[in-house]
Amino acid sequence: MGKREVHIVVVPKWVTALLLVFTSAAMVALIAALSGRAYASDVASPREIVRRLFERSPHAALVAIMPLAAAALLFVPWGFFAFLVLDRDTRPRSRTYALTIGCGILFAAAVTLWQSMLPTRVITVGDAVANTAGTFIGALAAHLRKRVRVQFDH
Repeated sequence: MGKREVHIVVVPKWVTALLLVFTSAAMVALIAALSGRAYASDVASPREIVRRLFERSPHAALVAIMPLAAAALLFVPWGFFAFLVLDRDTRPRSRTYALTIGCGILFAAAVTLWQSMLPTRVITVGDAVANTAGTFIGALAAHLRKRVRVQFDH
């Protein structure tokens, strides 16, 4: 049997920018929908998380870490699309990373500020740090998309 032809789909930059806008809107809508239905508590300090690790309940540390993990995962697609929109052949990758992370910090700060004005906030300031980590992971995935090709044997 012969090899199959590889099809490459080129997504125009404006479509990627539109996906970034839709992702941002979906994130804001999700946070707005959760307002009043879920409540944020203050993020545990690293010392508190370590203390919970040594408690008898193995779930105590997970309870402290999960909100931050969810906040990071929420920003992975945003970081992915932002990196693709900001990436240029003429721009060094380090600058694209810096721009993506900077925009991620600004977007996370804007959402945090908006939430701080609501009586039933869903996110905390600590979530903004996790959002930045998610933005970086998304940017890294967007950068690696050109270098990694996954093929599954059949």
